[in-house]
Amino acid sequence: MFLFVLRKFAWGPLIEGLDKREASVLDNIAGAEAARLKAEKMLAEHAAKLDKVQDEVREILAEARRDAEYTKNDIVATAQKEAEATRQRAVQDIERARDQALDSLFDHMARCVNEATEQVIGRALTGADNDRLIEEALSGFAQRKH
Repeated sequence: MFLFVLRKFAWGPLIEGLDKREASVLDNIAGAEAARLKAEKMLAEHAAKLDKVQDEVREILAEARRDAEYTKNDIVATAQKEAEATRQRAVQDIERARDQALDSLFDHMARCVNEATEQVIGRALTGADNDRLIEEALSGFAQRKH
């Protein structure tokens, strides 16, 4: 009878409590396993997103490098064109100044020849005489120059 009472009032509730505790521990283990699997899945998703972002960053950097190279080449080409245009303008200015200086020199020489001729001959020259003497002097001057 003692065993019966012990079994009914002591062992029964004790085993029932242990069974509930075991079920609770098993539920907690199952919950922890589910949480671990969910965390691993989230970690894998996060790693995939991070890889995607890193790929996008690499692509953005590559595009920025390409844009910078294009811009650099464009700036260099523009600077070269501007330098060539400036050089051409300078050459034209020099040629124009040279031509003006030669014209001025020829005019001065023509006046000097005309004055010298008038002094040597002692009379004023006609237009035809003046033109002939100027052409002779200038052609002689031009031949000595070359």
